[in-house]
Amino acid sequence: MNQLLALLKELHLASNISIFVYDHEQKLVNQFKQTVSPSFPNRFLNKIDFSLTTGSVKIFNTSRNECFSVISLPENNRKILVLWCNVQTIAALGYFRDSFPSISLERLISYTKILYFSLFQKLPVIEQPNFISDFSFVAEEKDEHLTETDVNIYHNSYYKEKLMLQALEKGILVEFRPRLADFINSGTFGKMAVGNELRNSKNLLIAATTLFTRAAIKGGMHPESAYMLSDRCVQRIERLNQIDSIVDLIQEIGEIFVKRVRAAQSFSNSSLIFLIQDYVFKNLAEPINLTLMAKQLGYSKNYLCRSFKQATNQTIVDYANEQKIREIQSQLIFSHKTVTEIAAMLGFYDQSYLTKLFKKYLHTTPTQFRKKYHI
Repeated sequence: MNQLLALLKELHLASNISIFVYDHEQKLVNQFKQTVSPSFPNRFLNKIDFSLTTGSVKIFNTSRNECFSVISLPENNRKILVLWCNVQTIAALGYFRDSFPSISLERLISYTKILYFSLFQKLPVIEQPNFISDFSFVAEEKDEHLTETDVNIYHNSYYKEKLMLQALEKGILVEFRPRLADFINSGTFGKMAVGNELRNSKNLLIAATTLFTRAAIKGGMHPESAYMLSDRCVQRIERLNQIDSIVDLIQEIGEIFVKRVRAAQSFSNSSLIFLIQDYVFKNLAEPINLTLMAKQLGYSKNYLCRSFKQATNQTIVDYANEQKIREIQSQLIFSHKTVTEIAAMLGFYDQSYLTKLFKKYLHTTPTQFRKKYHI
């Protein structure tokens, strides 16, 4: 028994997961947890069958990002081990990915397998996790931020979210709109910021923008273009002082991405256009040189320029300048580099040319832009 307790202590120290030892009469015999960590809840303890046969393993997953596993020890010990991964455990681990229930469950199952192998010298057979819907337990915890209404609220359907994003990937607006409506009507948005509705709304819009961005890239939109569009949407969201309808804004942002995917698909099948775009993004720090580009890509300069103009309705130089302007905006907002340093970084011969180009596209100077948007 002493060796078992030493093993459990080491596993707790390595994983930070709380471990509890019970006898078959549900009496707590020993525990390994941080002092500030809560005890294993009785509401979960009541879900455990203490008559489990030797070597049995059960995994339980709840609706609020908590999960636990149960191992029945050999009959000479007549003990039940419980490994509990709760919200506090996840925070202490410091793994961002663990904030998603499927990942914390995955990690718990791995630790359970390790412990089981240490005890029985073989890997366990783990069946599908038992799901515990603990909405009925919420009121017992008396969370000051939760209302009676919150208890019976379900999040939007993941399945319908997938259908909506698939429509976006295809760039089909008439398909995206009804699927977005189905997704929104399938449940409610989550609480991402407590006590600040504007912040909560902004966080939800930013999360939606992130989903749209990934779907647009899968649909054929150039990654850098998708990320830049995402940045602009998020910057616009952050400037809002009032949000009357999250739904309307989600639809507006989603339709922008759908239209950009459709536009990208009209010429994304041309590997040449993609090669030109890729060349521009990889050489933003250099002055645009069409002769050198043509040589490296293996085409004539005239053919490159004509093909790009036909496909995108803009010249390669204009496209390159647009990307440089976007990078300048990003540097002005998020860095402390001077305008002169930014000009040198992006291959401009002097600051005055950068200022002239910036003013042409944005109708303001870099200095004025920084004063307004710098973070």
